[in-house]
Amino acid sequence: MQYLFLLCATFSVFLFNINAQSEINTITTGALLVRLQTNEHLINYYTSNNLLNQSEAEKIKQFKENQHIINTFKEIWSLCPVYFFYSHSSDEIQKNDFTHVFKFNHEPLTNQEKTELINNFFITYLGDSPGTLKFNALVLTNNNFQTLPAPSPKYIRTYKGLWFLKRKLEKSIKILEKKIKFAISRIQ
Repeated sequence: MQYLFLLCATFSVFLFNINAQSEINTITTGALLVRLQTNEHLINYYTSNNLLNQSEAEKIKQFKENQHIINTFKEIWSLCPVYFFYSHSSDEIQKNDFTHVFKFNHEPLTNQEKTELINNFFITYLGDSPGTLKFNALVLTNNNFQTLPAPSPKYIRTYKGLWFLKRKLEKSIKILEKKIKFAISRIQ
């Protein structure tokens, strides 16, 4: 009985790893969608309290930060096509509605690109890592904003707030791409 249990447990772990690895392999045929922050809640707070200078400063700051993210992904990411969307469109993305997804030069996607994306993309964003221990990271999720299973890369720490360890976005993107390539190479 003990051997039967051990055999079943080993078999289920093996199937779990195969399933997780095949999920990460779809990135080579799909695309990466980068979620950009808008900070609407903070901007709306400043606007509603007649703090128009702070509101405008926050808009400019967020715009520059998003442009930096777009330009950095354009320069560094080479594994698959990369597209962008703003955080207020997250619900639409989960429903495979790509009307607010755009390319690095803010062009909308073609109809062919939209049909190729259906359930065939991963999402990445800069923000808090999933789980109980929160830290800033470049997070990789599936198309339902769920973290990937165990052997797949889930996030790359940015060490934001630790000035002596802080990792630049360029380095985080390179590490994420390298980890994904390694995970894919383990399958083939």
